[in-house]
Amino acid sequence: MKHLVKFSFLLFLLASLFSSCMKSTSLTVLQPAQMTLPEHIATVAVVDRSKPSNGWLNVLEGLFTGEAIGQDRRSREEAVRGLTDALTRTPRFTVKNTGIEMSGSKAGNNLPAPLEWREVERICADYGAHAVVTIESFDSDNSASARRVETKRKGKDGKQYIDVSYRAQQRTGVRIGWRLYDPRTKIIVDEYTTDDYLEKTATGSTERNALNNLPSQVSVTRSVAFAVGHEYGARIAPLYVSVSRQYYHKAKGYKTEMQQAAVFLKNREYERAATIWKKIEATAGENKKAAGRAAYNMAITAELNGNLDLALDWAKKAANDYGNKKAGNYIQVIQMRQNDVRKVESQMPKKKV
Repeated sequence: MKHLVKFSFLLFLLASLFSSCMKSTSLTVLQPAQMTLPEHIATVAVVDRSKPSNGWLNVLEGLFTGEAIGQDRRSREEAVRGLTDALTRTPRFTVKNTGIEMSGSKAGNNLPAPLEWREVERICADYGAHAVVTIESFDSDNSASARRVETKRKGKDGKQYIDVSYRAQQRTGVRIGWRLYDPRTKIIVDEYTTDDYLEKTATGSTERNALNNLPSQVSVTRSVAFAVGHEYGARIAPLYVSVSRQYYHKAKGYKTEMQQAAVFLKNREYERAATIWKKIEATAGENKKAAGRAAYNMAITAELNGNLDLALDWAKKAANDYGNKKAGNYIQVIQMRQNDVRKVESQMPKKKV
């Protein structure tokens, strides 16, 4: 599945930090939204107005694509649930799921004309909201196919044999159009379409077996719809997310000390862990590898304590003074986090980040 989450590059950098001599810990960070909304919007109401106004056309499409009757409606509900789930994870907004369902475009795959402002104002008044987020259009598409796979093998008798199996592939796509209405300024703050998909595979001894082994189209479509709703939440609001960090628990000449510090870190006793690593860095002398690992761990500890400036200083020390290669990537991670903090602060001017 394609993900619009901003941290994909950050996660790529962190993947290079994995090592058998490292353990992992986690921390929660506030990920900035992809856009900044007006400051006066503090509560948003969510509405689904993507119900196809031409029901027969939608049913006929379902017959041709193999979609189950009612699949899109359940999936629209999952998209709303994904959005509201995301917005409950932000300190930026309060979210109100209205449960309102309105008819929208004729076939469900084009954005209808915008809501009348008096309707937006009525919804805001009814639910105590400052803005309305709507699913304006919803369309799902499913396709599945299977192909023959031949695999050569050598039998016990020394002869070559060909084994035949079938590999099935299923593609489930979801396209959702969104709008965000601000009745105070009479401006549609955001109009955005998300086109996402998920691919699944299965195998079987026959073509029919392989196709039957694919997951239910209904369940996969609902899963994709929920993810798309969550992604749109990340577009309009800063969200708390959990990220992983790797740290060293081994260093030649300091086996006992490194293991003890790792235990402290695991127990969230950061200062006690830092005391050990700081001493190793200061006394390692010519053992630059151990000093570099200790300095790197000090950077991790500083980030866990919320001090990004100190984390950057220690990461640079590990990289520049001791040649720790993993610290080079970690420097970029910290710099990205510093930039993210600045973005979040601009998106939440009256809230403490």
